[in-house]
Amino acid sequence: MSWKKVRLDSICTMLSGNAWSASKFKDSGKIPIIRIQNLGNNENEKFIWWDDKYDNKFVIHAGDLLLSLSGSIKIDTWKGEDALLNQRIVKLIPNNGVDHRWFYWQINNIILEIEKMGKWALVNNVSVTDLKEIKIPLPPLPIQKRIAEILDAADALRRKDQELLRKYDELAQAIFIDMFGDPVKNEKGWEVKKFGDYINVLTDYHSNGSYETLRDHVQLKTTPDYALMVRTTDLEKNNFEDDVNYITKEAYEHLEKSKVFGGEIIVNKIGSAGKVYLMPYLNRPVSLGMNSFLLRLNNKMNPVFAYYFLTSQFGEYEISKRVFGAVTKTITKDAVRSIPMYDIPLDLQDKYVSMIEKINLMKTNKNSDYSKTLFDSLLQQAFKGELVK
Repeated sequence: MSWKKVRLDSICTMLSGNAWSASKFKDSGKIPIIRIQNLGNNENEKFIWWDDKYDNKFVIHAGDLLLSLSGSIKIDTWKGEDALLNQRIVKLIPNNGVDHRWFYWQINNIILEIEKMGKWALVNNVSVTDLKEIKIPLPPLPIQKRIAEILDAADALRRKDQELLRKYDELAQAIFIDMFGDPVKNEKGWEVKKFGDYINVLTDYHSNGSYETLRDHVQLKTTPDYALMVRTTDLEKNNFEDDVNYITKEAYEHLEKSKVFGGEIIVNKIGSAGKVYLMPYLNRPVSLGMNSFLLRLNNKMNPVFAYYFLTSQFGEYEISKRVFGAVTKTITKDAVRSIPMYDIPLDLQDKYVSMIEKINLMKTNKNSDYSKTLFDSLLQQAFKGELVK
């Protein structure tokens, strides 16, 4: 079915956030400031606070649609308390005749299109001017509502499966604590070393040369090519096939210092700084994306064990202490090296990893990918006019 395409700014109002003065940030105060890292994480991310006069037009409320314009572009329905809108976030207010939930899913459907409009420096940045010019198909309101109902139901199924997977991860953490004790308390008296003692390689995309050299030798492609350039968004979704970036063989060879083989620890270095991932084995040429560190460990540390240590409550706390920046959070290589790590014998690490492999097998047998595949398929059909006639 063909629906008339309209400019995005013709069906919604866009309100950009404010650049609040960091000198007036407080530990607590009248109202929190919502930043990019708060999106999708309304209750778990620490806020900065504002305790001075502010313009009410920058106040956001529960239910408001927020779109980040820097880093990995994402949309969120705000679920927290009233807060102030920060720079590089835009509030989207659908017009009358535009269903709120349909609009949310429509923006979700074009997130990658929005992301590709960005101008790269250290971080991808999208302009509101470009955002306004995007054209989307606009079905009649009754069809919008039906599409939203179907996608909400599919999303609920997807979230239910995601919750089960989280339970498996909680089991892995419980086994960790049973074997090694609570890392916060260190009841078993493990010797404490620095993570850097176990790191052979700590590298990133920009270790391969100057910005000018990289610009001349590396161009991202959205069509399949020799090598995959893995981003933290791919790791977050655990999806390395859909909506990914590629590079040529020549670019891959130029990025010699950031080749990815599988089994490495990857740490986000900007935005959601300090977020830790374990790189899977993809059996194809892979290169590291722009905003991450890649770590290869020596033979005294099993990377799977290191991943669960770093993602434990203790590990996340120690990493958070090493993240800095009032607006855009970052972490340095030296900060990563300084993270405290317990010196646990390798045979015990390997025993733990063998248990984790059994849990991962149970996760695989659950076949939770079905609900995600179903949702992704419905999302694509919905905005091609194939879902509701």
